[in-house]
This record gives sequence, structure tokens and C-alpha cells, in this order.
Amino acid sequence: MNIRLFEQNDRQDVINILSEHPLQFPDFVIERYPPRWADFAKAPAGKSQYYVAYNDDNQIMGHAGYLFNNEVGLYEIVGVVVKKDFQRAGVGKALLSTICNKVNELKEKEIILYTLGHPGNEDTITFYQRIGFEVSLYEKDYFSSGYDRVTFIKQLS
Repeated sequence: MNIRLFEQNDRQDVINILSEHPLQFPDFVIERYPPRWADFAKAPAGKSQYYVAYNDDNQIMGHAGYLFNNEVGLYEIVGVVVKKDFQRAGVGKALLSTICNKVNELKEKEIILYTLGHPGNEDTITFYQRIGFEVSLYEKDYFSSGYDRVTFIKQLS
């Protein structure tokens, strides 16, 4: 597995992967990514980075990124997704490790991550906890009825 910066020609592949996971990435969440990617493409050294994991056949296996969340004053991990065919192979963990290392290089001490907290998404919550993220807030019906939001914080070394 290899990890590199997201490129604009990765858009459709990543959208297809996001679409494989409608519980975690309903349409209203997927719609946020093309503008984020466009901003990143204009200034890739700015306060956001996006990555893809790919295999030796150059097939995209997963995606994740980070951006600076002005509202909370922390870098936020966004868009963590792994193609169904490659789940449970360390792809998500590798992407998150890459992001945490990059943000740590920026001298940040913690990072935030939000995910949906509705039934059917328990494995995602467990995954984040297993790799060192701690739940700091659970907001019922945050996005709309049935779409809860779970906030995680991870301390960086």
C-alpha cells in the first residue's frame, strides 16, 4: 500500500468509494468534498491536505484528509473512507497515522474528528477508539433526525 496527496483526477474514484458507505456518507456529506478538494488544489500547502491510499495496480483503496476548523481552533480529520474490498487491511489506520503525523509536524497537540453516531455505524466508532481517539461529545439528531454526531479528540505526541 502507498499513500500520496489527493489529485483532482482522483475525484470520481473517491466519490464512488464514499457512495459505497451511505450510512457514513449520506449525500449531504458527500456534497461537501468537491469544494474542499478544489480549495486544496488551489493552495495545497495551506491548512488542508487530502490523501489517497492506493495499491500496486494504482487502484485507490481509501481517502482521508484534514483541514483547519476555525470554529474549534483545531485541525479536523475529514473524509476517512476505505473501499469495501480493502476494509480491515490497515488502510484506514495508515491514512489516519499519516494525517496525525503531518498535523503533529505542525506542532499541534491534538486533533478532532467527527463521525455519524447512528445505529449501523458502531464499528466505525469502535475503530476510532481502538486507535487512540476518545469520544468527547455525542450530539443526538445533530444533522437531522436520526443523524447523530460523535466528536472524537486524539492527543498527539
